[in-house]
Amino acid sequence: MTLLIRPVAETPHLPTIAAWLHAQWWAAGGYSLEATEAFLRRATGPAAPCALVAEQDGIPLGTATFDTDDLPSRPDLAPWLASVLVTPEARRQGVATALVRAVEGLAAAQGVRRLWLFTPDQAPFYAARGWVRSGEEQYRGSPVVLMHRDLG
Repeated sequence: MTLLIRPVAETPHLPTIAAWLHAQWWAAGGYSLEATEAFLRRATGPAAPCALVAEQDGIPLGTATFDTDDLPSRPDLAPWLASVLVTPEARRQGVATALVRAVEGLAAAQGVRRLWLFTPDQAPFYAARGWVRSGEEQYRGSPVVLMHRDLG
């Protein structure tokens, strides 16, 4: 599978990615679809925030974001790998791994030494890719695993 990974704002897929993110997380956080789209228009990188899309043959398959903040209970931690989402039909094909590596690359290029993420249910996926469990936190009333990856 040959993937093209680039900022969402540079593609015609911004409305699609915004709809995905809004349905998955942002609506529950009280954000409108318009606010989600506005964030993606601004998240052009290479410094955080930078929202990426993975495409194959012009079709968006997934997204991930290099972000400045992501977990309200931990404002002391930054930056973050956030909003990793792959379409169901593209899962288990390396898309998420490619997106994670792309965000790690952006962060490393910006001189970031440690990148953070949190996940309610994908800790084994991230651990298999070198991420280390740092503890547990609460997010919207549910437990999540806090993880980090040292980049250099």
